Amino acid sequence: MQGMKIDFITNSIIVTRSFIEAAADINSEEYTSLQLAKMDNPTMRVVLRSTRAGGRESGYKGLTYKYMRKFISVMDSANLVSFEKTILHYENYGYENGTVYKYVREWFLTYYPNHREMIAAAAPKAAAETVNLTEPEAA
Repeated sequence: MQGMKIDFITNSIIVTRSFIEAAADINSEEYTSLQLAKMDNPTMRVVLRSTRAGGRESGYKGLTYKYMRKFISVMDSANLVSFEKTILHYENYGYENGTVYKYVREWFLTYYPNHREMIAAAAPKAAAETVNLTEPEAA
């Protein structure tokens, strides 16, 4: 049955939150399945399955105010005043920090959608070394 798993290694019956909520009804199929599993395995304990954090990586990781300021000051210093005014604009409306950050991030990504590629393109390139492929002359 989906929502319930018997783990012999940890000696537990692992159930999902939706399964345990459905099993609260005595007339449900989930209740019957859980009771059968407990009767077959009396030493096992029933455990709620934990959710896995970090399954998805955020595309905004590292996109902090400090990063945005530094990027703008290096790549487009004329726009730094506009960036600071944008922050003040949303702070003056009394938004909470998370909401201010969301709007500032949207502003930044509107003006610099390819900011990572811009940094890579502006990085200094190593000079290509010339390699002498001829054999050394015999003395």
